[in-house]
Amino acid sequence: MRLLPGVLIKMLPIAVALMAGIAMTAYWHVNTTFRTELHRGLEREGILAIKEIDARLGALSSVLDTIARNGFIVGSASEAGASGDPVREERIKLFFESLTMVAVPGALVGQTDKMGRVIAANREIDVPAALPDFREMLKAGRYLEIEREQVTLAVPIMRAGKAHGVVFARFPSFALATYMNLSHFGSRAFVTVGGISIATDVAAASFLRERAADRSQEWIEVSAQSSVYPELGVLLFSQRGDLLAPLRGLDRTLGLSAMANLAVLTIALIMTAMLVARPLVRFAQDVNDVRDASDLSRRVSARGYLEVVKLAQTFNEMMGRLQKTLVSYDLLAQENRYRRAAEQTLCDKQAETSAIVETVADAIIVIDKYGTIRSANPASYRIFGYEHRELLGHNVAMLMATPHSINHDQYIRNYLETGEAKIIGIGRELEARRYDGGVFPIELFVADIILNDEPHFVGVIRDITERRRVDRMQREFIALVSHELRTPLTSLTASLGLVRSGRMGDLPDKAQALVDLAQKNVNRLIDLVNDIMAVEKLQSGRIDLDLEVVDIVALVRSELDNIAGYGTRNGVRFALHTSLEEGRVVADPKRLGQVLANLLSNAAKFSGENAIVTVRVEREGRFFRVSVCDQGVGIPPDGLDKVFDKFVQLDTTDAKNGQGSGLGLSIAQAIMKLHGSRIEVESEVGRGSTFRFDLVEHQNEDDEDAGSPEPQAHGVMGALGESASGT
Repeated sequence: MRLLPGVLIKMLPIAVALMAGIAMTAYWHVNTTFRTELHRGLEREGILAIKEIDARLGALSSVLDTIARNGFIVGSASEAGASGDPVREERIKLFFESLTMVAVPGALVGQTDKMGRVIAANREIDVPAALPDFREMLKAGRYLEIEREQVTLAVPIMRAGKAHGVVFARFPSFALATYMNLSHFGSRAFVTVGGISIATDVAAASFLRERAADRSQEWIEVSAQSSVYPELGVLLFSQRGDLLAPLRGLDRTLGLSAMANLAVLTIALIMTAMLVARPLVRFAQDVNDVRDASDLSRRVSARGYLEVVKLAQTFNEMMGRLQKTLVSYDLLAQENRYRRAAEQTLCDKQAETSAIVETVADAIIVIDKYGTIRSANPASYRIFGYEHRELLGHNVAMLMATPHSINHDQYIRNYLETGEAKIIGIGRELEARRYDGGVFPIELFVADIILNDEPHFVGVIRDITERRRVDRMQREFIALVSHELRTPLTSLTASLGLVRSGRMGDLPDKAQALVDLAQKNVNRLIDLVNDIMAVEKLQSGRIDLDLEVVDIVALVRSELDNIAGYGTRNGVRFALHTSLEEGRVVADPKRLGQVLANLLSNAAKFSGENAIVTVRVEREGRFFRVSVCDQGVGIPPDGLDKVFDKFVQLDTTDAKNGQGSGLGLSIAQAIMKLHGSRIEVESEVGRGSTFRFDLVEHQNEDDEDAGSPEPQAHGVMGALGESASGT
């Protein structure tokens, strides 16, 4: 189905039903309102008719009351009820005989005394049977009796505040109806007496008979009762056709209006549907043209209403994206090929990595944040002697020796809470425990990783039992060789001393030069042996610091005095810059002097002729900082990490007096680490180097123990080992 007919087919029935509902509602409302107002108007006419009846009866009563108040009538009344003066009575009779009521023709009007006897009347009557007993009426005042056939009205004659008779009037009920003259109320109007309608003529009586026999809806009747004279009422008849004639005209008007509105609504719907459907039809045609052309670069026009424009814009954007998608299809296919190749490379790399992990000699263990072992390589089972099921899912503390097995979980919690890495990222040596309970040394390196959004830790463990054995053999060998060398060197030094002293006789100049050269080399061998022995002691942990409170300023001055001659021989002058009188620290003065001597001699050795080596002692917060600045060739950036390694000698072609053993700075760094400090270096090639270290200020005697530095967690051997890391 096409768009426009479809919209009309769906909308027209709804519009017709809506208009019909509106028309029916308007008709019902108008009809109901009209009928309600019609009945209200009839009821108001009934009320007006009742008021007119009450007024006319009141007028009759007023006429009788006027007669009863006439002085002639009042004077003729007898106080005792006797007949009185015959002449007066005759005159009264003549008065009433000549009295007529124009409003009520045929009405009987007369007078009675206080005993109820008729004194005079305007015509002959059957007395007393024809009249009621007015004596009871005299007690109550005005009297009215309404019967179906006749109406009796009486007014008392008052004299001296007492009733002495009445003036009465009696007339037929139809005469009362005629007197009321209700013809101007409704189409037909009747006076009712006791609920019975009184006909004034033959036509009225015939109408009442017809209405009693035929209760059709042709006539609308309204009744009302008098509140003053309850026996009287009014019954009004109005012909329905005459009353509803305006309504029929209004019905026709409403019908024509509804039809006209329906026609206008239909036309408006057709025009609206055409206006709305035209842009959509145009859009559909443009879309069909794009489809038939198979050209994704074409675009539909954006005209008409805002919604249609947005629809067209959305379609154009979709076509643009589709065009880009199709244009880049080859690129996507190529990228897909590259991705597959990358995935294959990744798989190969993973396989390679897995093969390395599976075959590496070191144990690799992954644990979660609770210390539970999640994975381990084959070397782990071989080193620790566990089966696969015995290792996975258990806490890693089972692989550690005391006290690390007790504190391991706390290490992890502290790291996760504070981020302070005491183990993470730091290689260290400690002892582990095998399945059989045997304890052996290992080298451990731990790194933290994130797996499935949870922190995990990878530990690389190397069994260093063999290395420890080799190191022990090396230390024993060094100790043995050093001891065996020290004895002959001592004897050689003594012998050369005797020769140089001249006790063996004078020597030729050439011989003296050879002896001096021999003495110099022997001293170098002795220094080398001493350095090797110092290293061996540091590694074996056999050096104890003799800590005491030391004045660092005085110690620096002393060392400068001691090395001044060495500086003079090397053409170097030392300069001390400090504003401090003293600086109290806790240290071993002998070992600290050894460190200062090493730094000062190196500065003199690598500084040029006439250079100045600057030594500074400064306060830095609660620390004292000692700095030694030379004016030598400097250290290349790649050599700063190696300067503290053992047996490392950088390119020092400009150094005087040859090169040393390469152990001085390593020993000095180890000594400072034993003091809880470390030597730091800054250097710039061509401008010189600066070596410095910090020591904590000693406050008072109570702080002497507290200020004593403690070795690192892995002992003196670790202190020396860390000195080789260049940190």
